[in-house]
Amino acid sequence: MAALFRAEFDNTASDLIRRSSLFFKISGKLKEFAKRFNLVVLVTNQVMDVVDSGEGANEIRIGNLNGMYSSGRRISPALGLSWANCVNSRLFLSKDEYESGSVGGGESGSQSRGTRRRLHVVFAPHLPGLSCEFVIRREGVLGVNR
Repeated sequence: MAALFRAEFDNTASDLIRRSSLFFKISGKLKEFAKRFNLVVLVTNQVMDVVDSGEGANEIRIGNLNGMYSSGRRISPALGLSWANCVNSRLFLSKDEYESGSVGGGESGSQSRGTRRRLHVVFAPHLPGLSCEFVIRREGVLGVNR
């Protein structure tokens, strides 16, 4: 979703108002289609690095995560609070490099280096705020034992 808006709008008050209005129209139409046709709609957002460590716009808490990190960097959703108010549930996918650990979902998981991914439930009125870890291998998606 962010790719449609980030390049086309300036950071002026009138553009931000217009952009927010379009967010609400698009999300409303997607929710209407989901209900009418019994669909699940998944919309992705981009993230941006958090540069300011003060109380600026990058410090907005969205959901139940105090801070979002991916690949060791602090990040924030690109579309911010306007878009956050348009969605029913928020999931956050992140990835980090790991040195070793049991991967593969069983006690016989292998010790290795690679990329570990996490899926966080940031906000969903019908789900607890939990997360799970997984790796992607040639064999498929494998859960990680903690």
